[in-house]
Amino acid sequence: MLRLDGAGRAFGRRPVFSGLDLAVAPGTRLLLTGGNGAGKTTLLRCLAGTLTLSRGRATVAGHPAGSAAARRLVGVALAPEQTLCGSLSAHDNLMLVARMRLPARRAAAAVAGVEEEFAITGYARTAANRCSAGMRARVSVARALLGDPPVVLLDEPGRSLDAQARALFWAALDRRPESTFVLASHLPEDLSHCDRTLAMPVHH
Repeated sequence: MLRLDGAGRAFGRRPVFSGLDLAVAPGTRLLLTGGNGAGKTTLLRCLAGTLTLSRGRATVAGHPAGSAAARRLVGVALAPEQTLCGSLSAHDNLMLVARMRLPARRAAAAVAGVEEEFAITGYARTAANRCSAGMRARVSVARALLGDPPVVLLDEPGRSLDAQARALFWAALDRRPESTFVLASHLPEDLSHCDRTLAMPVHH
């Protein structure tokens, strides 16, 4: 479902990661680990297509990462508590993505489903900029799962979630066994929920 061949990314002369070869089968949960500066977020952005690799190749179901075909297959929550449109309600942030990703007749039902799944219903009509970081993180992760995309990329999804919200998060992933998840996390408990680990070294 995901493949990296000789993948590397540098900023100027500073390499972030290099020589990455990886094949991720459908339904895998891959945990990215490593210290600050190891390139976990950068790798997720390259897979999402918001950054390009400096060298090598990344594909999603055979499509070049970042291509229109690849983007249609990927749900993304990077910096999950910071990426909502603040003036829109939590519900409208979800509807915005649902309308882009799903047929119109399915959008409202899909949004209602993830709002219930992540216990968002109680503040769904509140503007995102009036929600706590934890509330916004729930909405961002729920948004990434809308329509059950085959691939979901998550950057520190548990950073702003309390224990109850993390339980809801993992229960949501358990309901999507066919999806491929790649998540960067520093939380030790996340290791037990994942099938594979990619430890990324810090370049000096």
